[in-house]
Amino acid sequence: MKITSTILSIPPYLSTTWKNISSLHMREEKGLFTLVVILQNRVQVEVPGLDKATVDSIFEAHARYAESSENELSSMKNPLEGPFSFSLPIKPDGPIDSLGMAMQHNEEQANLPPLPPDVLNKITMIARAFGLDDATTLPKAEPHCNCIYCQVTRALQGEQTLEKVPAHEEVTDDDLKFRNWDVKQAAEKLYTVTNPLDENEYYSVFLGDPLGCTCGQKNCEHIRAVLNT
Repeated sequence: MKITSTILSIPPYLSTTWKNISSLHMREEKGLFTLVVILQNRVQVEVPGLDKATVDSIFEAHARYAESSENELSSMKNPLEGPFSFSLPIKPDGPIDSLGMAMQHNEEQANLPPLPPDVLNKITMIARAFGLDDATTLPKAEPHCNCIYCQVTRALQGEQTLEKVPAHEEVTDDDLKFRNWDVKQAAEKLYTVTNPLDENEYYSVFLGDPLGCTCGQKNCEHIRAVLNT
């Protein structure tokens, strides 16, 4: 019988590593104990005729293994936790192999908000710590995409900002005309002339008899603006 931090061996019933064991429980029969081992593949193994001290040792060893495994998982937790997460593929015998192996361009994420600057800085620091000083070998980020892959790749390649696409607005014929005044008809032969740059500046123009404008001039630009509409 062998009980260590890595294996449980009780010939001829069982010999395996703790990582292959899902759970333990026992049954007592006439002062002896039967250990029931549930493996990860759901196979159940019964080991009869054990004394209390042996069973206690087995349970303590399993508890220590479970505790150490939990601590190991916590220490390996992604340091960039939050709404965004990903992993960098790292070879045990070398630097980061290829960011593309773990992530790739995703058009469905093209409109994601920018990753926080501190997250991008951490990514760059981690990559350089593992020897990825030359990120030019990575596939280039798509110029107008903000998916996580493209954001991270820009950070590694020293391109922190998304290339902005100029917005194209539909231009009408009226937009192409330079207007000094906006003219609106208020009543028959009566028009309101407003400065398009200052709505507080407006005049009333009457095209009846007598012709006139509230600015007080007879041949003013306000009357001409109305006549030209």
